[in-house]
Amino acid sequence: MSGDPLLERARALLIRTMTFYRDDPRTSTWLRGRLERLDQPLRIAVGGRVKAGKSTLINALVGAELAPTDAEERTQVNTFYQYGPEPKILVHTPHGAVQNVPVTTLDTGTIRDLQHWRPDEVSRLVIESPTPGLQAITLIETPGVASAAVQETGRSALAQILSEADAVLYLTRYPRQTDLQFLQSVNELQTARCVPINTIVAFSRADETGSGGPAALEAAERIAERYRNDPTLRSFAQHLIPVIGLLGQAVATMTDEDFMALSNVSRLPQHDQDALLLSADRFINSTMESTPGPARQRLLERFGHFGVERALTLIRSGVTERTKLQSALLDESGLNLLQETVHQQFVERQDALRARSALLAVDMVLRANPRPGVQQLRGEFERLLANAHEWNELRLLSALDSGQVRFARPLQAEAKRLLGAFGNAPHARLGRDETALAVDLADEAAAALSRWREQAVNPLHDRPHREAVRTVLRSCERLIVHQAHGPQQPQSPQQQPQPSQQPQTPQHQQNPQRQHAARGQHGSSGQHGSSGQQGSPGAHGTSAQRGAHSQPGPQRQQQGQPQRHHPQAAQPQNAPGAHARD
Repeated sequence: MSGDPLLERARALLIRTMTFYRDDPRTSTWLRGRLERLDQPLRIAVGGRVKAGKSTLINALVGAELAPTDAEERTQVNTFYQYGPEPKILVHTPHGAVQNVPVTTLDTGTIRDLQHWRPDEVSRLVIESPTPGLQAITLIETPGVASAAVQETGRSALAQILSEADAVLYLTRYPRQTDLQFLQSVNELQTARCVPINTIVAFSRADETGSGGPAALEAAERIAERYRNDPTLRSFAQHLIPVIGLLGQAVATMTDEDFMALSNVSRLPQHDQDALLLSADRFINSTMESTPGPARQRLLERFGHFGVERALTLIRSGVTERTKLQSALLDESGLNLLQETVHQQFVERQDALRARSALLAVDMVLRANPRPGVQQLRGEFERLLANAHEWNELRLLSALDSGQVRFARPLQAEAKRLLGAFGNAPHARLGRDETALAVDLADEAAAALSRWREQAVNPLHDRPHREAVRTVLRSCERLIVHQAHGPQQPQSPQQQPQPSQQPQTPQHQQNPQRQHAARGQHGSSGQHGSSGQQGSPGAHGTSAQRGAHSQPGPQRQQQGQPQRHHPQAAQPQNAPGAHARD
C-alpha cells in the first residue's frame, strides 16, 4: 500500500548485508539463496510429532495423494513438495550435489523409499508436481520432532529447516510440553520473537479425541479453545484448529467408486447400518451383495470410521450429490477452515512473511558472524523491526480471528477490513470497488479515522483493546497518507477535460483528498509513525539494491541459471544461523 513496502525494505537490507559479507563466500552464498527465495512461492513447513498425520494433511491441502502415508514413521529427510510443469524428483546430498531421479509419474512408493534414506545420505528431497494446489505454496514435510532422524542429526537441524520456511503448520494430537518447547526453540531469535505471526497449530486426528464418535469434534474444539487462551502457546501461535486429516484427504481425492460404495451402504435399513458400524471387522466382513468386502475395506481405510459414519448420515438426510457430499464432509473435517486460515494468514500476507524471512536471515548472520562495521547494519535492522506496521496488522488479524480480541460486531468487521483481511488495496480496505474515485476514498478514510479515534478514548477498553485500536488507527493514517501522496485515481468521464479545452478547476476543488488528509492527520497520535516511513532504512534500498545487483563475478547470478536448488543454500546444517542457534 505504501510507496516503500516492507518487503522491499527488507530486500534492500538483505542485499546490503550480502554486500557487506562479500569477502566471505560461505555467508554471501547463503544470503544469496535467501535473496532468491523472496521471488519464489511461499514456503510452509509441516511439522509435528511422529505420526501426527503430516503426510495425510499435505495430501488433503494439495488435493492429490503425493506424500506417502504409512502405519509407521518413515519420513527421515526433509521433503519439499513444489509446483513444476512435469513430475520430477531431485535428491540433495549433504555435500551439495543434486541428483535427478528419472520419473514419468510420481509414485508414492518411490518417494517412500527415498524418504527412508539416512540424513547423512540425503539432506532433502524436492518433489515437483504439476498439481494446481502447489502453484501458490511449497509444502515442506519434516521428520517427526522425536523421530530417529531428529535424534541423529540434532534438533537444531530440524529447527534450522523450519527457520528456512516462511510459515509453519504444526500438527499435534494433543499439545504436550515437547511441542511447546520445540515451537519455542524455533522462535529463539529476536526477529522470530518480535514477529510470532507465522505459525498455525492444527489438532490433527480430532476424530480420535476422547472416546471418539460424534462428540469427538466438540471435545477437540473445547481443548483448542482452552489452549487459545494459554499465554505460552499464544505467544507464537494465534490459530489452533481441530482437523481430521484422513477425512480431508479422502474427500479431496474422492472418486466415483467411493461415492457409489457409500451410496450403496446408505440404502441398507438403519439397523443394518448401525450393526455394520459397530466395529471395523463387522463393516468389512459382513455379507452385502451390493458392496463387496474389499470395497468396504477401502472406504474404511480412506475415510476412517468417523468419516464413513458421517457420510452415511449425510446421504440419508438427503445429500445425494457427490459435490454436495464433498462440501459437507470438508466442513466436517475442519479442512475448509484450515485452508481458509492458511490462505488468509499466509498466502494473502506472503509479502510480510517473506520480509520476516529476510530479516531473520540478516539477524542470524549478524549474530553468528559479527565483525567491525556491523553496527550500522544492526541499527538499520532494529529500525526496520520496530517500524514494521504490516506485522502489527497480521498479529491483530490473528487475534481478531481467534477471539483473543473482540469488538462489537460492526467494529469487528470494520477493523478486519481496514487491516486488509479482504484485500490489501486501499479500495478493498475502505470497502469500495476498484472504480472508486480518489475523493471518495479520501472521504471514507477520514471518516474511518474519526470513528476509531472515538474508540481510542473509550474508557471501557482494556490494554489489549487499546493496543488494537492504535493499530487500526495507524492503518487509517497510512490510508490517508496514501491518498494524499499516492498515484491519482483515474477521473470519471464527466471530469475528464475535452481535448480542445483547458481544465478550469476552482482552487478549492483541485485536491479534495489532500484537504481530507490534512483534517484526518491533524492531532493524530500516530502521525509521526505514519510519515516516518519515508525516513526508514528502506529509503536507501533502491540505490543499494542497484549497486548490489551490478556487482561482478559471484555476487550476481548469471541469467538463465536455476534459482530453486542452489547446492550450498540447500544445506541447513551449514547455514550461519545453525551456529548461532547452538
